[in-house]
Amino acid sequence: MRKKLSILIFLSLVCLIGWILYSTGQEHTLIVNNNYKNKDMSTNIVIKISGEKDKKIGKNKKAVFDLKGVTHKFSILVNEKQIDGVVNFKMNKSGELEVEKFLNNEENWLKTINQY
Repeated sequence: MRKKLSILIFLSLVCLIGWILYSTGQEHTLIVNNNYKNKDMSTNIVIKISGEKDKKIGKNKKAVFDLKGVTHKFSILVNEKQIDGVVNFKMNKSGELEVEKFLNNEENWLKTINQY
């Protein structure tokens, strides 16, 4: 009886550790959309995401980041002005960051996309 209990506890711990590693190490895709409604208002930006290289995004262009983890801090550099933000992903979700809406402090600047 004691041997069965120890095996059950061991298997439960292995499953728990596996789930934690799966949920924290899952890869998410973040699309940064620098398209503006008024094309003339668009400017070149530099985006810095924790754990990634800085990336320059041209006017009316998009960039794709593959990120691992749940929470990511980022900052956007526009016209020598830096604006910080945070992206939180749920399980099996990715997102599209609308730069124009983020800079204007609108609520729906991150559009959620299903991964699978």
